[in-house]
Amino acid sequence: MVVGLTGATGHIGGLVLQRLLDDPAVAEVRSVARRPLVLPERASPGPGAPTARLAHVSADLCDAGTRRAFAGVDILYHLAAQVWQGRGAAGRQAMYAVNVEGTRNVLLARPRAVVLASSAAVYGAWPDNPLPLEEAHRASPNHECPYAQTKLLAEVLCAEEGECWAVVRLAAVLGPHADARVTRAVHGYRVAVPAVRGVPQALQWLDEDDAADGLLAAGRGLLDGRQAVGQVFNVAPVDWMGAGEAARLAGSRVLEVPRRVLVAGSELGRRLGLTPFGADRAALIGGPLALSAAKAGRLLGWQSTRTSAEVFTAALARDWRRSPRNRAL
Repeated sequence: MVVGLTGATGHIGGLVLQRLLDDPAVAEVRSVARRPLVLPERASPGPGAPTARLAHVSADLCDAGTRRAFAGVDILYHLAAQVWQGRGAAGRQAMYAVNVEGTRNVLLARPRAVVLASSAAVYGAWPDNPLPLEEAHRASPNHECPYAQTKLLAEVLCAEEGECWAVVRLAAVLGPHADARVTRAVHGYRVAVPAVRGVPQALQWLDEDDAADGLLAAGRGLLDGRQAVGQVFNVAPVDWMGAGEAARLAGSRVLEVPRRVLVAGSELGRRLGLTPFGADRAALIGGPLALSAAKAGRLLGWQSTRTSAEVFTAALARDWRRSPRNRAL
């Protein structure tokens, strides 16, 4: 089996790459990213080593070289995305180019099957969201979050232009390999847990290994029995936390403010360099945003191994200064 992979230089992509190289059924892994690929921690180069089956190409997702690299692969795990929003219109355009046009380009390689990594953010955080959200619920991204908007457009492209595809909507992922900016933001909860006044909260934190296993389970579902073809799957822990529970675990307090104050204050903090997140992430606590992964359990046999509370507590104990800076393009 020949497998294609985008985003191997990022958080989850590196974990998926390691699992693919450890799988004897995988004859070759073709990786594409803008940057050189750092080999997985346990990998050792040389004849007969797993990395001998790895072919990495440094290219932009929109380049013709990307299409050539993925031509004829049995399955493509498309994990690359522009997550961090740049400033102004240029930042939005760059995000659209990667997340939408990049997706269109890899689909033009005509892989036999595609697993697209998407996000819980495509549902949008709205005060009247049900708990938990199932895949049949209408996706309605918050207008402040261009990342969620472009991921939903990428999903639409897979449905319109792909023949054998599955979409995996991941809850917020944490773990030892999480980006330093994410871990730093979580540590901010030790000061206070922000919440929108008068709006219920529901936070989920997915373990990084569970996220990688969920993506690979979707791939197996496409290739074995094909029960995953044309399906969207939530991949999330079984539990969720309110703002009060998060504050208790962090040893802090809940800070409730009006939504407009939270969004504007977060954007100002980002521009001043006080926080890695701006309005695009502040909008995601505008209502409960917890997913049901029952469908993934039923059709893929996947379930989380760690709860939101366990993942969150472990992240609080981790030194964010030692965390990597991931770039999944």
